[in-house]
Amino acid sequence: MKDLLGVCLSGLCILHCLFTPVLLALGGVGLIGVWFESEWVHYLLLAPISLILAWSLPLSWVKHRNMKPLLIGGLGFSLLLISLFVPESAEPVLAVLGGFILIAAHLLNRRLLNTHIPAALVN
Repeated sequence: MKDLLGVCLSGLCILHCLFTPVLLALGGVGLIGVWFESEWVHYLLLAPISLILAWSLPLSWVKHRNMKPLLIGGLGFSLLLISLFVPESAEPVLAVLGGFILIAAHLLNRRLLNTHIPAALVN
């Protein structure tokens, strides 16, 4: 469940990055355009993404002992963080890439959890 929530939140981040320029290019979007363009929206999206990431991947590692989701998730989250500090032209590229990488990490984590056989059942 946590990973599905992480996928949804990362997907929202991607949608924000992809549709904000479109909305602004269309003009006349009013308050929605102002809201989408605000800097605080990035932090509003990043807060739950970071919480779900920290809640899901490390706890899952304890079960399946595969570092790949943690490493992939760390890369994706790093790209999201870096996107906050780069020029505006590079921001959406890094954020979208980071969002897709986070989605991949959560989906891999979910697959590993679903295919994991607890050690107690193996012995």
